[in-house]
Amino acid sequence: MLATTLDLPRIEARMLRWMIALAVLGIIAILANLRFHLALAFAVGAALGVLNFHWLWQTGKVLMEAQTGRVPRKTVFLIVLRYPLSFAALFILLYTGWLSPLPVVAGLLVPSAGVLVESFLLVRADLHSKQAA
Repeated sequence: MLATTLDLPRIEARMLRWMIALAVLGIIAILANLRFHLALAFAVGAALGVLNFHWLWQTGKVLMEAQTGRVPRKTVFLIVLRYPLSFAALFILLYTGWLSPLPVVAGLLVPSAGVLVESFLLVRADLHSKQAA
């Protein structure tokens, strides 16, 4: 069955679950190699990435549902400050040397992996529904 706009809340929930699952798997894999500092850096990157994705998703949803030309202040705040807040957090963590840059960047890619997994599952479900028809 092809995903419709009615499925978007379920799809969003599944994507967030995939992101969290992939982040936890990544952290466990790094910890299995006894790299605690790298696991912390990956976790920070993943947390920033998932938070950024969630903010972007909520902003898009609010903008699509807006019936007037006026956008809520919270949405404007998130749109305007999303990237400066993310870059400031990364700058502080990386400039001070508290975290290694590569695992942070790898963690930032967790949302992309979650979206990719969900996309594969949606394509697979669509192909199976076409074969059954």
